[in-house]
Amino acid sequence: MKANKKHNTLAQLTCAALALPGLMQTAAAGRVEDTYNADFQYGHYSESNQRMKVDIFEGALSAPVGKSLTASVNLVRDMISGASPIYNEKDAQGQVHQVISGASPSSSCGSSICEQRDALSSGLTYFLDSASINVGGGFSREQDYTSRYFNTTMSLDLNKKLTTLNLGASAAFDEIAPSPSIWNSRNSDFNSHKTSQQYLLGVAQVIDKDSLVQSNISFGYQSGFLSDPYKWVAFYNGNNFSDFQQDKRPGQKFQWAWLNQYVRHFGQLNDAALHLDYRFSTDDWGVNAHTFEAGWHQPIVDDWQIISRVRYYSQDQADFYQSVFSGDSANYAAYSSDYRLAGFGAISGGIKLSKEINQIKPFSQLKFQTGFEYYNHKGSYELGGSHRTNFDSFSYCLVTASFNLKF
Repeated sequence: MKANKKHNTLAQLTCAALALPGLMQTAAAGRVEDTYNADFQYGHYSESNQRMKVDIFEGALSAPVGKSLTASVNLVRDMISGASPIYNEKDAQGQVHQVISGASPSSSCGSSICEQRDALSSGLTYFLDSASINVGGGFSREQDYTSRYFNTTMSLDLNKKLTTLNLGASAAFDEIAPSPSIWNSRNSDFNSHKTSQQYLLGVAQVIDKDSLVQSNISFGYQSGFLSDPYKWVAFYNGNNFSDFQQDKRPGQKFQWAWLNQYVRHFGQLNDAALHLDYRFSTDDWGVNAHTFEAGWHQPIVDDWQIISRVRYYSQDQADFYQSVFSGDSANYAAYSSDYRLAGFGAISGGIKLSKEINQIKPFSQLKFQTGFEYYNHKGSYELGGSHRTNFDSFSYCLVTASFNLKF
């Protein structure tokens, strides 16, 4: 009787942890999925000031193969349109302004970006009594960018399955062939390559019947063409414009990150769960970043659930970033005015509503979910950055809807 009670409590805690992506591998270790699963998700991403818009379509299938193997396949299509920041300029008063334009003026979308990205990935997971091993890979293609990637992960249960070790490795091989445009002086014969490696070491630990912690350390290395061929940098002598150069970044980057997650189950609150995350990352480009996130998962009635979360992100600017540069470009080994490399902070929050319907023939479970997220990006939100200018501020909204079938 005690053993069954302990099993049920740990099962509830595991289910509460499933909403954290980093815990999915941990929860699956040593447990083969015995149902067929079909997932579909739609998302609409929209930035402020008539910038980027993205429609995201994603479908996934997974199925057991025998008693110890699960196979999965995932398809994604992104439809991208709108405009993007190209460079920064300085006016006669010395104030910096962001210049927005499309990256592909020659396309059918006129002066706006008009792109489509298609991606396919698949994987196999083999389950042992106290472990799981996954191998997979994928392919992503858009007009000017192709990526091929491979990954493997292993999860090992220890200490009566109260402790789980996670190991992972991945590699990506990318080809970049920028589209000729008025913002890209390179011709259509230009192409380059980028390779990426990432390694993960993590541990998840059940503390007691109501709480779980996980800590992951990841290491990444990139080499090759790491610049953005559609971004430009303006050089000034005082307030007088002197030169334009294309974005030029170092040819390699090393990064490491440390993620800590805590999940607390509250049985007295209808099996609610609190999720707390903190992530620190740093790289040899000089970008140090902090991410704080809190989420509350609240089951209500008739298998309905509300998930709310809030997130804060802050990063330092890269060593070679300036909004505009002074002097001669020959005096700089690398330079970029890309807002993604600036010092900034971001505050975001969202809510999701989900409903499960069990034993609806011919399916064993049907789950619907819809969500909304708002994100606000400002230079002054950076930790210690209250005096930074906000010329590159923007916000976005993300609306999602999905369903999952088990049969």
